[in-house]
Amino acid sequence: IAWNFVVNPNTKIIQITKNLRVCGDCHQTTKLIAYIRQCEIIVRDANRIHHFSKNGRCSCNDYF
Repeated sequence: IAWNFVVNPNTKIIQITKNLRVCGDCHQTTKLIAYIRQCEIIVRDANRIHHFSKNGRCSCNDYF
């Protein structure tokens, strides 16, 4: 996520694919980043797709 903002600081949508589950700390941090940067972050992990919206909420309702 950080590298994406370095390369393209004005991005509004970030898509990430990961082969492991998202841990609780990473989930909370990603929600905070989406809220602060006012962007959407979509993370596909081993179990589901997380869509972090600009208001800092995740489509999984914090079930990860």
